[in-house]
Amino acid sequence: MNSKNFRIAVLLLTLISSTSAGWTQSVPRGWLTAPAGSGSSYFVDPADLLAGPTPLQGSSALGICLVPEPNPWSVDAVIVIDIFSFENWVYDAVTLDPLDTILNPTPPGALTTGITTDGTTLFWAIVTATGTSDLWRTDLDGGNPALVGTMGLQGPAFAGGLAWNGSNGIWANNISGDRYDLISTSDGSYLGASIFHPDGSGPGNGVAWRSDCERLEVPHGPARASRVTSISIIDPLTDVALAPMAVAATAYFINGIETSRSAAAAGFDPFGVYSIWVVDNGSNSLIVLEGRQQCPEALDPINAIEYRATTNGEIVVTWEADSSLDSVDIRIDGELQDSLDGASGQWSGISPILPGLVTLQINGHSGNSWTPTSSSELLVPGCSDGSIQLSHLDLPDLFEPGTPVCGSGLAHLSQSYWRTFNHCEAPFSQTEGMWVESIRVAVENSEPGPGFITQPVILRLYEDPNRDSIAPVDTLLELHEQQFQIPPLVQQHFCLNLNSPLAVECGTQLVVELELVDGSFDEHLFVLGSNSQGESSAGNYSAASCGIAEPVPFATLGWGSVHIGIDLIGRNLSRPFIRGDSNGDGSRNLADAIRILEVLFIPGSIGFDCSDAADCNDDGSVNLADAVTLLSYLFIPGTPPIADPSSCGIDPPPPDSLLCEENAGCL
Repeated sequence: MNSKNFRIAVLLLTLISSTSAGWTQSVPRGWLTAPAGSGSSYFVDPADLLAGPTPLQGSSALGICLVPEPNPWSVDAVIVIDIFSFENWVYDAVTLDPLDTILNPTPPGALTTGITTDGTTLFWAIVTATGTSDLWRTDLDGGNPALVGTMGLQGPAFAGGLAWNGSNGIWANNISGDRYDLISTSDGSYLGASIFHPDGSGPGNGVAWRSDCERLEVPHGPARASRVTSISIIDPLTDVALAPMAVAATAYFINGIETSRSAAAAGFDPFGVYSIWVVDNGSNSLIVLEGRQQCPEALDPINAIEYRATTNGEIVVTWEADSSLDSVDIRIDGELQDSLDGASGQWSGISPILPGLVTLQINGHSGNSWTPTSSSELLVPGCSDGSIQLSHLDLPDLFEPGTPVCGSGLAHLSQSYWRTFNHCEAPFSQTEGMWVESIRVAVENSEPGPGFITQPVILRLYEDPNRDSIAPVDTLLELHEQQFQIPPLVQQHFCLNLNSPLAVECGTQLVVELELVDGSFDEHLFVLGSNSQGESSAGNYSAASCGIAEPVPFATLGWGSVHIGIDLIGRNLSRPFIRGDSNGDGSRNLADAIRILEVLFIPGSIGFDCSDAADCNDDGSVNLADAVTLLSYLFIPGTPPIADPSSCGIDPPPPDSLLCEENAGCL
């Protein structure tokens, strides 16, 4: 050892002796350990309530409009409609006290779904018994009803909330079309303008006009969220939703919305600030919230956004760091999860739904300027990121219908799908053993049945000691069994992540069984994905309830074009090594710590032949902490032993990205 390296070692020994040998890492910001939105200055919490919540009369409140004085009640009022009632309720706009009831012009068998006003006339959205969406008008007290005409809604049509634009048009929420169409106040015809649902599709009935911005306020939620807890501002000229405001703390399912700056009440603001009246169908209540006081401006989109899910249900979102953004908001299924500094570039947190599909959204803001919201669907949990991915299919991502299912058509009976893998033989030709971490299965369709959000499947992994046909099953050696829950899916790949990776050596014929548990009682229906393109080995099928007691190749059963999607994901087994023996001489000593420091800090040093051996603290990386760990073990009494293997052996699970290509001490 040269004198320079000796001084480095002595210095490190002194350092770790004086600091009690603690080596910790900070917890990443963004883990969901606090209520959603905590710490955000613009998250709507109960302190931002201006009035309410007030219980609403009726059973299913839907639309709302503000009618300022002069009006029949001699007080600023809001009218709330009920979809199933001929009566509609009038409330004081500030105290929310009930004032009166008025009748709507709904014909027999029709539904009242929206309401707005120009200050002198009420306009009503009526969905008739035949399914047409009609526009009606009445006096402010509901008198003198008259049909204006059938609404010119575009595409599938079912009218919801209405908002007068201050001129000759009314914005109508077309619930079926996931859009908002501008129709004429004179005859209901289409005026040629539309904007689309901020989430692409999903729930959200209300719509309101904000006259000071000449923009719409729109409540919305993603398609599978079953909630409406965001309000965004949309410019009809650009169709870009900006400045989403999270209101989950006060409203769960917004079914109606009105603003204090509607076209009929420009600059009204009875609470002294810009205000939003919200009809929450979840609690059948009326509340008033403080809205964003200024009209938002648009910024360029956030760049280089990527979303991924890990095997344990963690979601990771990364983007191009931008220090000009005051904050970046992360939402899952419409609910705010966190607000981070724009320069952070990354967020992570555990998915609130596991397993299942979630909608991820990200947007940023600087002052009163906002980026558009970027949105993406993500299936959680994700697959292993292992470097080895083996599939017998030429086109493993292709779905084609035709996989056989033993069942009634509404549910499947007990049955199994089978595949074999010899990973060190053609067509895979791996040169060493592997850790099997995930089984990726193609799901043509998963319908858990009424009242269920998931359905069970059982994964079994076997060794076939005979290395021939799978049958008979009782000759197989079971290596692993695990049950999984599958959410509703259509043509998606779902990863069955092993709770402990399985080591498979070269020469082992691995057999994978995916068993569908009898779903007839609960009406579970699962259809495995397949295609008719090329495959390198045939899949097998068994279904005792349909007369197939043992696994049989699909071609033998007459389904030669059915090639099922069951794939392996994992990584190489490392060669035997001793953890801490970084120089490969078969022992742990000071020379190994010096070797680690040389590779890390002396330019031109030759890298490790066995990085796993240099990972003394077994954290999946080689850094200064590994030298400290080894020196502590060697020279500080009472230091815990170094992680296994302490004698020649392979890296125990869970596997990491480090490899051991050669270790002279364990030849």
